[in-house]
Amino acid sequence: MIEYNYRGVHLFVLCHGFQGNSCDMRLLKNNIALLFPEAMFLCSSANEEYTEGDIFEMGVRLSQEVNAYINQYCPGQTLGRISFITHSLGGLIVRAALPYLEEHSEKMYNLITLSSAHLGYMYNQSKIIDAGMWFLKTWRKSKCLQQLRMTDSNNLEECALYKLSEFKGLNWFKHIVLVSSYQDSYAPFESARIQICTKATSDANKGNIYIKMARNLLSNLPIDVLYRIDVDFRIAEKNLDSFIGRTAHIQFLECQNVMKMLIYRFKEFFC
Repeated sequence: MIEYNYRGVHLFVLCHGFQGNSCDMRLLKNNIALLFPEAMFLCSSANEEYTEGDIFEMGVRLSQEVNAYINQYCPGQTLGRISFITHSLGGLIVRAALPYLEEHSEKMYNLITLSSAHLGYMYNQSKIIDAGMWFLKTWRKSKCLQQLRMTDSNNLEECALYKLSEFKGLNWFKHIVLVSSYQDSYAPFESARIQICTKATSDANKGNIYIKMARNLLSNLPIDVLYRIDVDFRIAEKNLDSFIGRTAHIQFLECQNVMKMLIYRFKEFFC
């Protein structure tokens, strides 16, 4: 029996990514629930039909969903901790939701992002992914991808992603775990790690904006809060998905070994 050293229930909010749905996070939820049956879970569904829309609007929907869940299932002093576990775009949606969840700031515990492009796609190593995003952005009028590529304004400091980097909330968490994989081209490696990349330091046009976004996100964090974890998947099958880096991106939702590594290695984060 696990002993809790805080009062109230631990609520895990699991947030899916681009073109995803709440079922994407069920395997991860089940793995956590096996070890921590006392926990409560909200597999977010508020943005299932809207992930090609505006990131800020998705953040508002998520915050409304979280607040409604807390009011219904964790009234009064029932709530002890709130943790967010996100995949892909879900990491940015949670960041966009935080200003609307400030009343719970003292209960924020973990933010775990699985391959989330926190710094967008300004420096993406895959030309194939760049082409695919251009197609979706142009022909499907994907507002979200315009924002991730920072093409939603001619002034980069007016782009949604830059504005999002100035949002408050990350400093509320006791632990921030950024999980990334170099095999995943759907979320640039340094972007998922909120790390300044070499291309940014040598880019006289846009590099300074990228660097400022990273500093905006990390500047107020205590040194002992941030964890970066790099995953090397054993991908034996050679096909188009593995070639373009999609297989690794999906493995974050399907690989039991990675899930168990996170839960058992950082067991104290989940109890």
